[in-house]
Amino acid sequence: MNRPLTRRGLLKGSVLFVAGAAVSACSTGDPLAKGGAAPSGGAAKITLTHWYHEYGEEGTQQAAMKYAADFTKANPDIAVKVSWIPGDYATKWTAAVLTPDGPDVYEVNDVSPNMVKAGQVTALDDVLGAEKADFNPKVLQPYIWGGQVYAVPMIVDPMLVFYRKSLFAKAGVSVPTSFAEFAAAAKKLTQGKQKGLFVGNDGVGPLGQMVPWSNGNLLIDDRDITYDDPKVVEALTAVKDLYDAKATLQGYSTDWWDPGALINGAAAMQWVGLWAVPGLIEALGDDFDAFALPPFGPGGQAVVNMGGWVQVVNGKSRNLEAAKKYVRWLWVENTAAQTDWSLAYGFHIPPRNSAAAQADKLNTGPAKTVMDAVAAHGIKQPALWTAEVRQPYTDAVTAIVKKDTDAEKTLAEAAKRSQDILDKVPVL
Repeated sequence: MNRPLTRRGLLKGSVLFVAGAAVSACSTGDPLAKGGAAPSGGAAKITLTHWYHEYGEEGTQQAAMKYAADFTKANPDIAVKVSWIPGDYATKWTAAVLTPDGPDVYEVNDVSPNMVKAGQVTALDDVLGAEKADFNPKVLQPYIWGGQVYAVPMIVDPMLVFYRKSLFAKAGVSVPTSFAEFAAAAKKLTQGKQKGLFVGNDGVGPLGQMVPWSNGNLLIDDRDITYDDPKVVEALTAVKDLYDAKATLQGYSTDWWDPGALINGAAAMQWVGLWAVPGLIEALGDDFDAFALPPFGPGGQAVVNMGGWVQVVNGKSRNLEAAKKYVRWLWVENTAAQTDWSLAYGFHIPPRNSAAAQADKLNTGPAKTVMDAVAAHGIKQPALWTAEVRQPYTDAVTAIVKKDTDAEKTLAEAAKRSQDILDKVPVL
């Protein structure tokens, strides 16, 4: 999931697995440092480097090491060096893949045409093989360029609205079926120190993107920026009204990705992900549930945002076939490892549909509610809606909601800037 995470005493550094043995590859704790050659007499002929960002769920690093060790045991000619990258992972992998010494395998949220053109990723259709049909096509679609797939999903992280059932009952609020009802509920649930809704400490969070989605505009259509549109003006005007009503929690001690505000009663509703379910059950029992962001109005659609992480293979890897073999073994064939990675430490959807369907933890209670919402309303961010392309829009949302600028004019000016950036993205 693409969010800040709390560290829980996880080990740092790189560990090299050779013929099933773990060898410390970095005594300094700096995962970017070099080192970790195979011991003399080792059978490995190839060493792969595999980068992960620093997951916050306890046990994930150890699990990643175990998978690498299991692969090496089955393939003793290939050693795997696992690197756990703390801090600003995006900046580090972006810099690393500019050189021939970048990681062979690494994880990302998005794959852009620029990455494809620069050889920072390689096509993985042969890695997915016949099992491609077992992956959710909505999840795969943003990673397809020129008819080829450039990533293999690791986890799927749906994000939607969670709520406290007891607080709804106390206020006489029902699960909303439209955005107007959703906003009215947030206002009615704002009582005393309790706010109706938490979407992030700025009071806007994902609503700036999700509410237009719920009004039928995904802000971009292939290579055309579409957010200079009355539907988006209408949606953002409603977001501003909710913001001005002071019904959204701001400046909380944690951000939207942590369910603490919902657990502690600081907010009656919160935008958060499936990963929060175990903590919510532990703290609240059955006093919570979830629903998709409701449709804005007629012609709109309910929205569940489908995030997650994917594995890519560096197109510049000196060991391309070995890296592909490793990724196929771990993220396509090894459904037991996928289920373990998704559900034994955190709480995510395994990438293969068959594995998700067999996961008992996802088939009961609020988790089942989320899974049903994903099936009915899951939307994946369009592939070309990259950080650079969306930045003018993000700035426009802030100006409209917080600074009272004219929505129509502000969006029109921002859309031109986004389109200029988008036009520079190579066509594949």
